[in-house]
Amino acid sequence: MPATRTAADQAIAHARATEAAVQDLCRVTLNRPALTPAETADVLSHLAAAVAALPQASAQLAEILDQAKSEQVLETDTMSDTSDPTLAVDTASLHLEEAREAAVVLYRLLDAAHQQTAHLISHTTITHD
Repeated sequence: MPATRTAADQAIAHARATEAAVQDLCRVTLNRPALTPAETADVLSHLAAAVAALPQASAQLAEILDQAKSEQVLETDTMSDTSDPTLAVDTASLHLEEAREAAVVLYRLLDAAHQQTAHLISHTTITHD
């Protein structure tokens, strides 16, 4: 059982790290830093690669929930919209399927943006007086 807890702790830690990394990226780019098109392409490439893994993560999380539904005694707390834990799992699984589909679309868009910016060459900076 300790190995399972370690895997659960790692999953949560990785999700937190992903959240923090994206928030940090937003903070770093808030003031429009002087990124070259090549650097922007590199950022887009990494974002696309990260998003490419989301469909698999979504499917695996849905499978984990479905397994919990059949192997664990589940109940909902008083703050839930439903008192039926099976309905809650099934609804979450539907949302995860939609997230999987949306992640595929997002990956394609980020990859397309990366493909376009990867071929830009910057020679000078235009200054506005």
